[in-house]
Amino acid sequence: MESTKFYVKPVISKICMFLSGIFMGNVGLFITLLSNFPVYTIVLLRGIFGTLFLTIYMLISKSFSKKFFKENLKLHWKYLILLCITNPLVIFLYFLNILISGYAIAAFLLYTSGIFLLILLIISKEEKVSRINIISFILAIIGVAIIMEFWNGNLISPGIIIGILSGLNLAILVYSKKKIYNKRIRTQKNIKSNGNFDLFLSWLTTLLLFLIFLPLGAADIPRLSLVDIGFSFLLGLIPTALAFTLYNVGVKNDKGGNIVILSYFEPVMATINTIIFLKNLSIFTLIGGVLILIANIIVLKFSK
Repeated sequence: MESTKFYVKPVISKICMFLSGIFMGNVGLFITLLSNFPVYTIVLLRGIFGTLFLTIYMLISKSFSKKFFKENLKLHWKYLILLCITNPLVIFLYFLNILISGYAIAAFLLYTSGIFLLILLIISKEEKVSRINIISFILAIIGVAIIMEFWNGNLISPGIIIGILSGLNLAILVYSKKKIYNKRIRTQKNIKSNGNFDLFLSWLTTLLLFLIFLPLGAADIPRLSLVDIGFSFLLGLIPTALAFTLYNVGVKNDKGGNIVILSYFEPVMATINTIIFLKNLSIFTLIGGVLILIANIIVLKFSK
């Protein structure tokens, strides 16, 4: 059944976004485990195994049809192209920054996307942004600033620049998804084909990762050991196929950022992994993470 022909309850959307953030927050572990390969090869592996799982899901849900694809492309081709450009950039820049800055800092810098998204929503008037959402986003950004230890003047480092660029591209990506889902809601009666659009959107983005990074990373494929394949398998399943689809279920019901902000649990999860596995966490990273968590609680408690 087409996923936009019925409304998912807000609580379900919030749970999906929360789980998506947790799953995505573990991506740094897999990058560390596969760090003997270049970043572009790790992105390729994510694309290969993510596409594999999502293709299986698409077939099971009977979403792999020419009519379904054709209708989706006809309705949303402009923003689908934008997704196909920004998604590979987000993932490549994020993975690169994880290796440069570590799990937590890279994840928190990625989520500077919140302020960029807020600006896009205000300028375009695509959705109404409540005062509560603005307060929560400000808290989240203050948290990121503390993690960056901005008072030391280290704001022009490669890690910070790459992190900000990943956040900007993520904001454009999320905005594109919101435009797509809002249009589907407005034109719901005109949608004729059956299929799970949440899966389709995830499948398309992982497929593009595979196609774009294959020329760069193909030479490394024969070097994969059985252990590497196992890690790639999990990378494609947990923080990719499952996380991407759950994220789409959440974002299609987001209004003014009240659900998207739950994705901030990704950097919180990355911080937990930093404490457990890297054992290298400053007090400022912890304080910033707490502020981001408070921002999430505000939205859960007060948003309508």
